[in-house]
Amino acid sequence: MTEQKTPLAAAIFATLFPASQGLAQEAKTAVAAPRLETVTVTATRRSENLQAVAQSVTALSTEFIQKQALVNTYDLIGALPSVNFVSYVPGQSVIVMRGISSGTGEFRIDSKVSIYLDDQPMTAISQQADVRLVDIERVESLPGPQGTLFGSSAQGGTLHYVTNKPDISGFSSEVSAEVGTIEGGDQSYDISGWLNIPLSDKFALRVVGFWAEEGGYVDNVLGRDLMDSQDNADVIEENQNVYRTTGGRLAGLWTINDDWSLLATGIYQRGDTSGTWETDPFLGDQKVTRFFDEWRDDEWWTASATLKGNLGFAELSLTGSYFDRRIDYQWDNTNYSQWRSFYYSSGSYPAYYALYDTGALHSTTFNWQKQNRWAYEARLTSQGDSKLQWMAGAFFEDVYDWWEYGALVPGQMGTPAWDKATENCTDLVNGGTVPGLTCPLAPTDIYYFENYENTVKQVAVFGEMTYDLTDKWSVTGGARWFEFDRDTLDIYQVPLGLPVQSDPDANGLRSQSTDSDTSLKFATRYKFTPDVMAYALYSEGFRLGGNNSPRAVDTGVVPATYGPDLLKNYELGLKSQWFDNRLQLNLSAFLMEWEDIQLRLGSSNISGGIDNNGAWWLEGNFNGGTAEQKGVELSGQWYATDRLSFEWNLFLASPEFTEDTFVPNTDVIYVAKGTTMPVSPKEKYWAAVEYTFPDFLPWQGDFWTRFSYSWQGKVWDSFAAISDYSTATTDEERDAALEFLIPEYKSGTFQVGFTSESGWDAAIVVRNVFDDNGYTYLSGTWYGADFGDPRWRYIRNIQQPRSYSLSFTKRW
Repeated sequence: MTEQKTPLAAAIFATLFPASQGLAQEAKTAVAAPRLETVTVTATRRSENLQAVAQSVTALSTEFIQKQALVNTYDLIGALPSVNFVSYVPGQSVIVMRGISSGTGEFRIDSKVSIYLDDQPMTAISQQADVRLVDIERVESLPGPQGTLFGSSAQGGTLHYVTNKPDISGFSSEVSAEVGTIEGGDQSYDISGWLNIPLSDKFALRVVGFWAEEGGYVDNVLGRDLMDSQDNADVIEENQNVYRTTGGRLAGLWTINDDWSLLATGIYQRGDTSGTWETDPFLGDQKVTRFFDEWRDDEWWTASATLKGNLGFAELSLTGSYFDRRIDYQWDNTNYSQWRSFYYSSGSYPAYYALYDTGALHSTTFNWQKQNRWAYEARLTSQGDSKLQWMAGAFFEDVYDWWEYGALVPGQMGTPAWDKATENCTDLVNGGTVPGLTCPLAPTDIYYFENYENTVKQVAVFGEMTYDLTDKWSVTGGARWFEFDRDTLDIYQVPLGLPVQSDPDANGLRSQSTDSDTSLKFATRYKFTPDVMAYALYSEGFRLGGNNSPRAVDTGVVPATYGPDLLKNYELGLKSQWFDNRLQLNLSAFLMEWEDIQLRLGSSNISGGIDNNGAWWLEGNFNGGTAEQKGVELSGQWYATDRLSFEWNLFLASPEFTEDTFVPNTDVIYVAKGTTMPVSPKEKYWAAVEYTFPDFLPWQGDFWTRFSYSWQGKVWDSFAAISDYSTATTDEERDAALEFLIPEYKSGTFQVGFTSESGWDAAIVVRNVFDDNGYTYLSGTWYGADFGDPRWRYIRNIQQPRSYSLSFTKRW
């Protein structure tokens, strides 16, 4: 059979590959190049062809996830054009979409990106859950405000994981295993599988399970602490950073009758880390000195049920879900503890600051954290071929965040800090300012203690309507009204049991707020042909506001309240398929205007010209000025022949703040006009090529090879770094600030594999082919500077070195 090619496609192919005689000869006998498959997404909360959706959407299918060897969120980011993230350790990451960012470490400001697993919201602040990519139908990346249909925290966009559902049509199953090794590191193992079991013609179960261990590659090397009091000989270890993931999913689908069905799903996942992923550049690549064997446990589970019914004129969908997550960790805090003791005991007020002097004792940071989220959503979605299609819905969620955070200093009761705490306790009791406080304080190794509770209850109603003006032209309008109640409690104690100076109420300080608002969406699309569509979109996204605690407001710097911030998105796009659906080209251009930006104010970032009377506890949110992000996204796929295919995406942007933002009630600039948004790349691209060899092996099947490569431009680490660079007056100051400009990040994956017609696959996978040392996180701690110690400066999390693995998959 001869290849069916249009003259234009043949001309493009010949131009790109003029010297490829082998391919040219092959083309004479090859079958016609395959067509692009229709990709169905639920970006509009109804099933729809991706190419017909009037907004930018990237969808990664099951096949793509498997062929690209993706296993977690870290792997996903490279293939998503407008998504960036900062990762401290596996499973703890901040996700940024289209560069809409005001920095990282914002543990008390709502996320700008929402995370959905099927119809369940599971968004977190600064620690987004890492969903293992096992038996996932697709992952949808929805950049830009999604506030109409996905609600709060969908301001910058939504990352939507969609699982494969039970299927009553027949039994099927799959098991996969992968074993590998990291250059200079340890071995890695991964095993997963799923079963689809029809128990009757009306009920089916889907069972999923997985276990993985990613080997370490960072060495904890021998060294002495800042005060030269002791070394870390008891915890030194090669390849000490290990990540283990276990979990599974159980889903049951009951087809009650032809019109009604009930889906119930339970999902469990646990990620355990041991060691640290940080690297000290002074010591060399993948080396660091720690005085404690760090660890982190992240465990979450969800339960949900969805009832769907065909009412004739519309489909009714009722979903209820519960999300429960627990995060515990303990990290080394020795450097800060010793620096604090040295700095304050030798400062201008050693007697006043004796509370901070714990001498040369070692310390750790601990965190016990949990989130509970109840969410309910009802949707009514029109059916039929009417020119008017609509959707109406209601949403309610009750989210509870809680944590206990602090520092442990074993032996602190023999230090000046404990003596000062005892004195302060006596003064408070004698002064009668803290009812219920008793002295002496109970013995404790907890030097610093913080308790935080945040409850947000939100109710919303939303709707969208689309009307076909002609067979080719349609318009869409949507709105979401929401109202929320926020209740926050803060308790700060130094040491445990003794309220800090700003918190004379031992029961903590509470702040409460209620607010409501509306976000809008308008879109229009025009189909020039069945395969070419253009669209225009306006959408809005928001984050909830709230109150600050009285202890911060009393400083006169932090405002009593902060309102919602609003992101407006203007977007033009083109979606097209060419050459009998062998080439797909999608393009979008966007302008995003961010107003009343929520920013976090703390003593660590207001030092320039602010006299806060030593109020180190000053913490609060406020609304800043405006910012603008404009750019383009380009993505495409091309089946050049029946054996050769290409995929690519490109993101170009210009993120900056468009007016000066001042520290409240001062003339001190917090963010200067023209400042680039932190953690916001201006360029990013990803590309992949795959080739299948003809009759290369004696078995029935396809022998193939695939190479993919991702690249991301430089990003600033924080506002402080950008400000330091823009105000630098010497080369030394400028060079110091540039250390916080995180360099370009790149990574390539190469695979060679065989796909058998009898239902098994095998592949050799090489990740980080060029052994790049890019990093996504940078910490500019300077604790060693006062000691003349060159260590612990510009600490970063370097990507995993080159690794090799062998994978095998069998399907039934």
